Amino acid sequence: MTVPDPKTNQNQNNKVQVPFLVSAPGKVIIFGEHSAVHGKPAIAAALSLRTYLSVSKSESPDTVSLIFPDINFSKQWKVSDFPWEAAAKYQVIPSNDGKLNNSAAFSKSSDELVPELVSALAEMLVTIDDPTHYSAAYAFVYLYVNICNSKMPGYTFTARSTLPVGAGLGSSASLAVCLASSLALIGGHIAPASLSINELVATDSPDSDFIHSWSFLAEKCIHGNPSGIDNAVACYGGAVMFQRMKSSVPSVRTAMRNFPPLKLLLTNTKQPRRTADLVAKVSALVSDFPKSSGVIMDAIDYITREGYKLMIRPFFDNEAKSRFRELIRMNHGLLVSLGVSHPTLERVKLCCDELEIGDTKLTGAGGGGCAITLLRDELSESTMKNAEARLVSEGFETFETTLGGKGVGYCPLDKAADVDKFDLFRLEDREEIESTVGVGANPNFWSFW
Repeated sequence: MTVPDPKTNQNQNNKVQVPFLVSAPGKVIIFGEHSAVHGKPAIAAALSLRTYLSVSKSESPDTVSLIFPDINFSKQWKVSDFPWEAAAKYQVIPSNDGKLNNSAAFSKSSDELVPELVSALAEMLVTIDDPTHYSAAYAFVYLYVNICNSKMPGYTFTARSTLPVGAGLGSSASLAVCLASSLALIGGHIAPASLSINELVATDSPDSDFIHSWSFLAEKCIHGNPSGIDNAVACYGGAVMFQRMKSSVPSVRTAMRNFPPLKLLLTNTKQPRRTADLVAKVSALVSDFPKSSGVIMDAIDYITREGYKLMIRPFFDNEAKSRFRELIRMNHGLLVSLGVSHPTLERVKLCCDELEIGDTKLTGAGGGGCAITLLRDELSESTMKNAEARLVSEGFETFETTLGGKGVGYCPLDKAADVDKFDLFRLEDREEIESTVGVGANPNFWSFW
């Protein structure tokens, strides 16, 4: 991956008026869990559940504020607290006079964090002792010192999410894309988004690529060694097929940006699990039973590729949806045979099967976490409410959402009739966030890259 040099992307004509909002979707894995670890492809798709981030001017021009009410975190820094000298020495940054601050220590094509700059940022983070808070702040300050400059006024960044955090739905990547897009906008590196929600995308733009590349570095701050699939889906939307290749061969990532939205029920079992333990369990099975497990992995590979063929078709009719649901059902059965399901996930599937609302599979590592149900088109509202009530009675959390759809978006608040109602900090819960600022509830306010 080539990380764009912020200086070459800087254009004073691109700068936007504040306040504004940006937003990026979460993701679910549709096909290919666990087989992807063993060199097979996986497909992830965007969710209509999203992270929203507002940017407004700070009361003090020397103050940069980060506020995440959903995780009870807020932090303020002075603009002068950022290590601008270290950034000028070890990184390419935009200077106020338009000159390039550069050194041979930085490779413009690098997708690695700069160790010297990471060390220089440590003092800004030393008082943060919660791991989740630390990761979010680390990603923010790393991007800020690279994409912004010391002469910019202070801003307040407030993030809210309709995504459950820590459920394997790409909430951190969604945040990373929001941070990258908002900082790129105020730094003048990209132009405001211009595509409407119904416009198709022929090719990726330099602006969306800029957001994608810097969001990957933010994900590195949060996760250390991310695959890149989560932030790709959050940035570009639609769906992405990803295959991690062996040794030095680059990974393959194929975007399907125009994959149409499909109705989905997402069920969070709230059953905790450790992804590393489940991956190790499957790896041990592959080692102990190479022929049998190899057949299962090959079958998942075939299902993933069949799903891809359906997803790239120019239309997604009823026949395609029916075949897609069959693939989901088969993929779940294969994952069960690998031993990564859980009684809570099977209760979700049993409920959805008995009420005939659609086809269900676990998503992500399994062992708990979330299940997805691709819903039938002809479902009545009473049937859906009955299914959700039954799942909630089991102690689960449900979300009516859509699969596919747009990626990172931008909402200039001068379009809104009442700017005050878009104050993210004042919104009570996910439902109010979605109904007030949500892309689904306010499609005419939003544009996309």
